[in-house]
Amino acid sequence: MRKKRILRILAACMLVVAIVFVFAALANPGAGTVWYLGKIKITAHIQRIFYLVYALMTLGLFASSFFVKE
Repeated sequence: MRKKRILRILAACMLVVAIVFVFAALANPGAGTVWYLGKIKITAHIQRIFYLVYALMTLGLFASSFFVKE
């Protein structure tokens, strides 16, 4: 029981941090700029996809904390 509770608390903290990060990143005035990763052009649309994937992965980790068995 204790292990499950600790995992849920940590997962909830990670989820809150991810949500704050995504909102802060999208509110950043530089979020609409284009930057390059080597020769790969990263546009604002691709940046938003990165943020969405990050938030979904964190949400998935949070949800998986409910399926941990002791």
